[in-house]
Amino acid sequence: MLTDKGQISVTQLAYLVFPSILATAILSVPGITMHYAGHDMWLSPILGSLSGFVAIGISLGLNRLYPGKTIMQSSLLIAGWLPGKLIGLAFLLYLPHLNGLIILEYGEFIVNNALPQTPLLVIMSTMVIVCAINVRLGIEVVSRTAQVFVTLLVVMLCLIFVLLTGELRPAELLPFMENGLVPIIKGSVAPAAWFSEYIVLAFLLPYVNSRKRLARTLFVTLVVTTLAMTVTNLFCLLLMGDLTDSFAFPVMIAARYITIADFLQHIEALIIAIWIFGIFVKISVFLYIFATAAAEWFGLDDYKPLVIPLSFLSIVFSYWVVTGEAGAAALVSASANIYTMLFLIGLPAAIYGLALLKKGLKRRSKAEG
Repeated sequence: MLTDKGQISVTQLAYLVFPSILATAILSVPGITMHYAGHDMWLSPILGSLSGFVAIGISLGLNRLYPGKTIMQSSLLIAGWLPGKLIGLAFLLYLPHLNGLIILEYGEFIVNNALPQTPLLVIMSTMVIVCAINVRLGIEVVSRTAQVFVTLLVVMLCLIFVLLTGELRPAELLPFMENGLVPIIKGSVAPAAWFSEYIVLAFLLPYVNSRKRLARTLFVTLVVTTLAMTVTNLFCLLLMGDLTDSFAFPVMIAARYITIADFLQHIEALIIAIWIFGIFVKISVFLYIFATAAAEWFGLDDYKPLVIPLSFLSIVFSYWVVTGEAGAAALVSASANIYTMLFLIGLPAAIYGLALLKKGLKRRSKAEG
């Protein structure tokens, strides 16, 4: 039984998932991919998008086999009650970890680039409170705010790209594939971890009011997300070259290149605005999934009473996910990316594989009978 009676359109679903992947990736991915792939960094997101393709395929497959069921609910039907509950518990243990990392990334970015004197807890808490209010209003309100903010995000991002075109140095593309395909593959692991977050569809598809053009819309969204990440990497490469991996947030540095006459400067404020718009939607989506998944696991009819305590838990986890002084960047490592894809791709793939196996055995028994 769904814990939210709201319904959204296919287009609104696309608006929800686009910033859920791109919001945090757009600032961090360029530096990470440059570290591994060098001047071929712009190719890494294209290769990494394969995990998004897999996540969408798993989500659509589960929704086709068990229409109207989230992955939490369908796992009970696929694996049985006790194994299904254990699978759901695994998701519930992972989601606050992921939410905490997203919240911490937001807080560190704002502290480092806009409000250095403001306590990190204040910055994170104020954003989470606003997102919690948004989530309590239901999936329809979350999707409508996403439509507004994503439109602003895309317009401002395109404006920045246009203003940067005069500063680009195409020679930075060379040498092309100097060290072969292996560095590009290594550089694609981090984007692949972000693209694996498309598994949010397995939690959200039951709330979509129409299946018309669903698959096509989602794969178009994947292409647009890949294009945005690739273009961002390309601009950072053509502006900063080998220095790209020297910065935690290369896109911020890229924005500082923009100076038109003497009046259009400090465009990095737009990057901060883009980040806030995108992260608001991303935190709202993952907090909504966390609350509804917990309500389904505990058998509750309403997820709203859980939103505030789970928001607090996510803030607590934002401090637990990192030890020492390295910050959120310490978690964007090879082992952390594998850990992410284990939960977001590996576990759902196992559930879907078991579902297909059960369906095949059922068909076989019917044919023999």
